Amino acid sequence: MRKFLQTILYEVSFYVEIIISIILVVVLMTLTTRLVIDVTGIFSSSNTIEHYLQNFLNQAMSIAIGVELIKMLTKHSSSTIIEVLLFAMARQLVVAHGNPLDTLLSVISLTILLAARKYLLSNFDDHHSIIVRGSQKVKLANVLARVNLPSKKQELMRDFMVRYLQEEEKTVAIGASIYFKDVALRVDSMKGGVITRVEIIKSHH
Repeated sequence: MRKFLQTILYEVSFYVEIIISIILVVVLMTLTTRLVIDVTGIFSSSNTIEHYLQNFLNQAMSIAIGVELIKMLTKHSSSTIIEVLLFAMARQLVVAHGNPLDTLLSVISLTILLAARKYLLSNFDDHHSIIVRGSQKVKLANVLARVNLPSKKQELMRDFMVRYLQEEEKTVAIGASIYFKDVALRVDSMKGGVITRVEIIKSHH
């Protein structure tokens, strides 16, 4: 029962994140449109160039942070979290004019984040994975995951997995995996001995 509830809550939270991302996309598109319209008012604005530019950069950087936030919600990886923090720190440096100590601390923070992204994250940490149904055709899965799995004509993902697992003399079971260049496939779930879901894991370089 506990495992079932955990699975249900995980699935619900996933769709809630998708809904939030969609709402953010709509809001950001609206704000971007308004930002473009505001550009036309640069000649009629009574504000100084410095004030106008600072206000414009503030809005543009806020939109950029929103875009990165969408990436973080839809793609759970360490790199996307660091990118959101980088944009937030960059906005603080570019737009906000703090005292020298605040600026120094911001620069140090940026340096630490950049170093963490370069030296502490591996390809395994920065991977993209999607789960497709076992009844999904491999050709469609290739399009969805942007991979190039060598399949037979009209072959389904479950048949593809079984074929390669048998060729490698592996047991067809949950967790069983096969590997190609820059991509791996893992049996995510089974029902009645039939593969129902397959996870496609694509590493980023």
